[in-house]
Amino acid sequence: MKKYINNFSVAAVFIGSLTWGDANASSTENQLSEQYKRHPSLWPAVQTSDGRKVDDLAPLSNLSPDPDIKQVALGKRLFNDKILSRDGSVSCASCHIDSKTFSDGIGQAKGIDGQVGNRNTPAIIGLDHWTSFFWDGRAKTALEQSLMPIENPIEMDLPIDTALVRLNRDSSYVAAFKEAFATDKIERAHLAKALVAFERSIDKPESLFQRFISEAHTDPEVAIDMLTPQQLEGMHLFRTKAQCMTCHSGALLSDNKFHVTGFHNYGRRFQDLGRYEHTKDPADVGKFRTPTLLAISKTAPWMHNGLFTEFRPMIEQYNRGGFKPKPRGRFIGDKMFPVTSELIQPTHMTEQEVDNLVEFLKIL
Repeated sequence: MKKYINNFSVAAVFIGSLTWGDANASSTENQLSEQYKRHPSLWPAVQTSDGRKVDDLAPLSNLSPDPDIKQVALGKRLFNDKILSRDGSVSCASCHIDSKTFSDGIGQAKGIDGQVGNRNTPAIIGLDHWTSFFWDGRAKTALEQSLMPIENPIEMDLPIDTALVRLNRDSSYVAAFKEAFATDKIERAHLAKALVAFERSIDKPESLFQRFISEAHTDPEVAIDMLTPQQLEGMHLFRTKAQCMTCHSGALLSDNKFHVTGFHNYGRRFQDLGRYEHTKDPADVGKFRTPTLLAISKTAPWMHNGLFTEFRPMIEQYNRGGFKPKPRGRFIGDKMFPVTSELIQPTHMTEQEVDNLVEFLKIL
């Protein structure tokens, strides 16, 4: 009899501990729900690794008036037309695929003659919000960026002057440009404006996060029910303990700045000197522009070189404090050797917290 009593007592303690654990989890979920069912201006403060204040999460929208619909239609036609490549084999849409949020789903972009570049194709999202373009920021405006891939020898490899000759010989394009820009001759500026008009018309990603964050600014008590407890916990971690918003802030989820993340392969195979290739400033070696995280579940692989294809390895790298290569051998004393940004610090998230952060990233 004593044996059964002891067994019963152990079972009771075990069941009681489960109930207590469930109660604690439920209490935490309720507390978070209460905090986030308020207007975003009343949410818990954002935590950054250096204590800076940054723009909080917000819906993405165009910052300028909507582009002219005739210019948009013309830009879309040009974006998809292989006439803008040397041999008529590729178009802008070859690397920026509509169904992939205008990215291409491969590690490094592939251009004319099957040539492969050394960088990942960025998705086209929130054109108005960027203050520079390309991973190294070599274009200051969207208008400047729009023509550079056409002339790039491993992308489309066509001089703009040659492109303009082709377009001005095409009666349908001449008529379309006249309709859109009231011009009888197609110039470089018209081509750039048409392409950018289309790119500006690309809508923000259709996602649970966009629906949630829009609703949160108008009716937060309704918005909170859109998220699962794991997604809510993940968003809270994103804003606080994980310190993601140190660099991925605001409606764009990017600070528009350049950082050394450690994945430059300096002095090794697949070396990429990043922003230095544009500025020639030694301080810019290994720096890359912070990408947006919007629609991240649709734009893999990630990083400037397409290194990561799964969320967990990428998050765990940052959770440990990032990748911080040190100079060895002949690189000791090399003043060009990039130092990983001090903004990347260990966050000490648990396995469950990493899981929850992944659930949030999935809805972006």
